[in-house]
Amino acid sequence: MRLVSLASGSRGNATLLCAGETRILVDCGIAAKRADESLKALGIEKGLGGIDALLLTHEHTDHIKGVKRLMSAWQIPVYAGEGTLKALAGVSGDDYFRYAGRALMEPVRADFELEIGDISILPFATWHDAAEPYAYRFEAREENGRETAAAVLTDCGHYDDYIAAHLTELDALLLEANHDPEMLARGPYPMMLKRRILSPRGHLSNPDAGELLSRIFAPRLKSVLLGHLSMENNTQKVALDTVAEKLRELRGQEAVSMVTLDAAPQNGISRDLHL
Repeated sequence: MRLVSLASGSRGNATLLCAGETRILVDCGIAAKRADESLKALGIEKGLGGIDALLLTHEHTDHIKGVKRLMSAWQIPVYAGEGTLKALAGVSGDDYFRYAGRALMEPVRADFELEIGDISILPFATWHDAAEPYAYRFEAREENGRETAAAVLTDCGHYDDYIAAHLTELDALLLEANHDPEMLARGPYPMMLKRRILSPRGHLSNPDAGELLSRIFAPRLKSVLLGHLSMENNTQKVALDTVAEKLRELRGQEAVSMVTLDAAPQNGISRDLHL
């Protein structure tokens, strides 16, 4: 299995998952042209023409900017919760999602597994101020018979036992570490926006991400990409240092040494994880 972020943050999100002959995008909040070029740079010669499906976490603009183009030009089917699919037209202001686009929409349900090609996918519910937000767990069997598992969790105001249970026994994880609480408090955002980010349906902070990682840590988990970092209220160094320190505090130095932590850039391709 392969996991790589094409973009991650409030200016756009897109993540590539590959296993066997199957290629899936999670969200496309960047322009289709940029997504196409990024995929080709990663060795997918057909670019978006080589994508089998698009999974949406929710309908906010930084996750759906390129979706119509992917559907209309490349005929890529879109999978999401029914609430998310219904919200696309209202958020985008485009009736394409009410009419012509419906033929390419596939509703999914939390905790009902689906298979797309060589990848088994389990959607699960998250906490965010959107219609029906989901995260996704992916499992695949490699050519050598080894089973691999990865997950993508961003845009989640808090975690609970349910979410933690869906993140156990992973090989890799893209995990939201949106903000540093002190930077957010001192930063330029209006108070209403700060309250939204800090709410139980907002975004995970760096300490939240560290605590969740500490809870789900197991020797099998080798790679973690921190994602959706705020450009105004976080930095890669602050996020990585905070999460590593929380993991060290709760699980010990050995745990820190066993996991490779990276931060997915907002405007570029992340480290390419091959599981």
